[in-house]
Amino acid sequence: MPAKPLWYRRLEEIIAEVSLLPHPWIDRQTVQRILQVGPRRAQQILAGCLAVQVGNSSVVTQEIFLSYLKQLACGKDGFYEQSRRQRFAQTFAGWRKQRLEQPQVLVEAPNQILTQEFSALPPGIDFGPGVLSIRFETCQEALEKLLALAMAIGRDFTEFERRTSKE
Repeated sequence: MPAKPLWYRRLEEIIAEVSLLPHPWIDRQTVQRILQVGPRRAQQILAGCLAVQVGNSSVVTQEIFLSYLKQLACGKDGFYEQSRRQRFAQTFAGWRKQRLEQPQVLVEAPNQILTQEFSALPPGIDFGPGVLSIRFETCQEALEKLLALAMAIGRDFTEFERRTSKE
């Protein structure tokens, strides 16, 4: 099924806006502005409303245009587009809620890691000028050691810089 125009999702707002227009005629420029479409598409929409030619322009009465929009809103295309967007919004909101309630945790960090010092780094972490080496048995252990090193660097970057500089 081809994608529906973006203005389909705003049909109720558009109907309200057209109802408040001060003049009884709808022309191409008005359709362009209200539906936020280009001139060619606006002309095609007006043609679907049995518009009247006035000079080089097509116009339609506000009443006929409103009837056309209401028919779209009540029709299956408008209904399916709106329900599809509502389903997507609900699914997306569910994903967002799940992500906020259960953020992805790569490494469960013990409390002592929050105050990690270079002097107490776990065994298997070696670094010096131009070298960083981490020995581990499991992926989890590797992540824990990387986190411990990152926390130590965050607490004392000057010390890390001193130990790793080649000068």
